[in-house]
Amino acid sequence: MRGYEKTSVFANVCSRDFAGEIKSAGDTVKIPRIGPVQIKDYPRNGPISYDLVDGSTLDITLDQEKYFAIRADDVDVVQSRPAFLDGATKNAAYALRDTIDTYTAGILTAGAATKLFESGSPYNGGGDMIDLFTELACVLDELNVPRGDRWAAVPPFIVKAITKTVIDDSTSNETALSEAFITRIAGFNIYMSNNLIGDTDATKVVAGVRPAATHIVQISKVETLRDKDSFSDLVRGLAVFTTALLLPEGLITARVRKPA
Repeated sequence: MRGYEKTSVFANVCSRDFAGEIKSAGDTVKIPRIGPVQIKDYPRNGPISYDLVDGSTLDITLDQEKYFAIRADDVDVVQSRPAFLDGATKNAAYALRDTIDTYTAGILTAGAATKLFESGSPYNGGGDMIDLFTELACVLDELNVPRGDRWAAVPPFIVKAITKTVIDDSTSNETALSEAFITRIAGFNIYMSNNLIGDTDATKVVAGVRPAATHIVQISKVETLRDKDSFSDLVRGLAVFTTALLLPEGLITARVRKPA
């Protein structure tokens, strides 16, 4: 019998544009930084001046390597119903995905350029959390962050508040219920996650735009082989990955308190 599993979110809200640039663990991809271009008055019949393109780069190194390895004795495999090796392998693969998701959540949360309600009282919208998303959207709008590909990851108690609000305001409860856990509010695609960073008073909601960070998984594999020293099957899995910030101003966090 396998336990319940959390949903992985954060690797899927990052850019994957640079996944093909790195070949193995320890490799580094250099991403050129493109700065603003100056606009000048045109001196008719006079010389024009040129700005030098910034040659600096953002270096991303594939620095995370995680694995699992399990052994199943032939006697145990024969006697078990259903086969526990398949369940154990799925549990291990899930644990690996969850480790990556937790790591990525930490990178995005720590690296966000804007942090709302970081000191003092957390945001507390009571039973209605819609204003939280309009506030997040307003901040990103003022920073000229594009509205396309915006996302927000929230804890279950915010999903509950969203669901209640949508049902109360909707003429069709069926639609509200079917879309409550993945919906769109104030320009954000909303995802639920149990890997958000929290403290004793609040949970940090994370929101942003996909190009703000990149997630790279170069190796992700599971393989089975026989143990040469015993009558056992061996299963092992490996993931080599990293998550890096590209445009931190495109990420925002907010400390939110669970309603009493």
